[in-house]
Amino acid sequence: MKLQPESHGPYAVMEMCVGDALDEAARKWPERTGWVFEEEHISYQQMKEHVDRVARALLASGIERGDVVAVWMPNLPHFAFIELACAKIGAIIGAINTRSKVFEVEHFMKHSEAKLLVMVDRFIKHDFVATLNEVCRGEARQIGGDVAAGGVGQLRKVVSVSSAPDSRAQSWTAFIALGESVTAEALATIQRQQNIDDPILIQYTSGTTSLPKGALCNHRYVLNFGGVLMQRLGMEEGDAFLNTQPFYHVGGSCGAVPAPLTLGCTVVSAEYYEVERILSLIERERCVARSGYGAMYIMEMNHPRFREFDLSSLKAGWCVGTAELMNRVRNEMNIPGLLQIYGATEVGGTSAWVDDPWELRSSSCGSPIYGTELKIVDPATGATLASGEIGEICMRGWWKMNGYLKQPAETASTVDADGWVHTGDLGHVDEAGNLYFSSRLKDMLKIGGENVSAQEVEAVLLSHPRIAQVAVIGAPDERLTEVVMAIVEPRHNEQVTEEEVIAYCAQRMANFRVPRYVRITQTWPLTDSGKIQKHKLREQYLV
Repeated sequence: MKLQPESHGPYAVMEMCVGDALDEAARKWPERTGWVFEEEHISYQQMKEHVDRVARALLASGIERGDVVAVWMPNLPHFAFIELACAKIGAIIGAINTRSKVFEVEHFMKHSEAKLLVMVDRFIKHDFVATLNEVCRGEARQIGGDVAAGGVGQLRKVVSVSSAPDSRAQSWTAFIALGESVTAEALATIQRQQNIDDPILIQYTSGTTSLPKGALCNHRYVLNFGGVLMQRLGMEEGDAFLNTQPFYHVGGSCGAVPAPLTLGCTVVSAEYYEVERILSLIERERCVARSGYGAMYIMEMNHPRFREFDLSSLKAGWCVGTAELMNRVRNEMNIPGLLQIYGATEVGGTSAWVDDPWELRSSSCGSPIYGTELKIVDPATGATLASGEIGEICMRGWWKMNGYLKQPAETASTVDADGWVHTGDLGHVDEAGNLYFSSRLKDMLKIGGENVSAQEVEAVLLSHPRIAQVAVIGAPDERLTEVVMAIVEPRHNEQVTEEEVIAYCAQRMANFRVPRYVRITQTWPLTDSGKIQKHKLREQYLV
């Protein structure tokens, strides 16, 4: 760990496919621990062996180049095995949020056309089997894991990694055994056919439409995501990094799982975020750097046992929060190399350097990553704005998605003819090119690190039989930054209560999308064209 890097020189983007990078890392650091999953330590050579077995099992199961493999589980080693195995054979991994409900899972399975689903049966209080049975109705799911046509989308098989799997899922052991029919030479032949620009990850991201969009990310994007950010944290070969991000987010699937392949570091991941798990892992593994959103740091500092953990190894980390929060985290957690970052699933991001002045690191999101460009444009005219002027944040370069799956119009409206990705976020740059985030241009909420489309929540609310109209806005929240507030108008001669609306949503959506507050109205502030003026709703309900 270097809190004062020798230079702010360019990051050497690895121009190779993820599977090849794994093989190279296993040759270079065979016995070194690259990944820690709770109590399990996995070396580079062990990871290669696991991944090759899974890749052969995928091939034996009929998975081909371009097929989508869905994964529905927390941060388990199996997720990493599947992600890297998909990269070896040209399949595309797609992760389902562990808090997803029927509406979200059904959309994912139908839109992605996933042919194979690998899952856990249950996670904390979530019964994934029960949810899947609602999504995949009738007799389509069969004993042993096969799924008949007509179940949901293109799904043909379900595999469970649970120790006592559901009878209508293939066990992990049986799945792996299938790979014995595929030779190592056959796998190597297929691996040589991969192209660095091919997509290997589909990341569903909330958008301004009523349903999430699937951003397709290629080998270059997935492989280098974590390394470029860790370089700016001052990390070096052999350092341990504490990952707080779920693998179903790009921060986990790209920022954590493949990161050891680029730096020769160790990535430490808890099965899921929980304060004592995180603090104990930092202490036990002597992590020198970490990730985290503002809400996480607040929960940790407020935890009654916070002072019992030895966090002295921690020297750097990234955080997303106000300057006031950054100061509190730096001082109370004693992390001298704390910095802010900015990113979007569709396109890379920015980051400060660990040795930049504190005033810059605490208030700005830093400068563009090497090989990428940043500009601020007028949302109405598209004209590039001068430093200090607030406009839409646009970026381009090697670190961007290939496009949205099966949504060419959405892709064209996001990525312009010159390759600039329009993020839908507002901000400005200073004269040195550092980015300062302001707010969201799109109708998007940020709930404790989760992007939530207001229109997604509105679509569910409008399915309620007694709701005529609805508008969703973000309400400030000290811990989560903001939470959902729903303003609803009942149908004529009907009534709804706040408790009823919240309960209705809780049955159909992940908990972070469920409204925290509900307000009932009969009148709306409208534009001349009849659109609801959400800025006036914010003035009315949030003051």
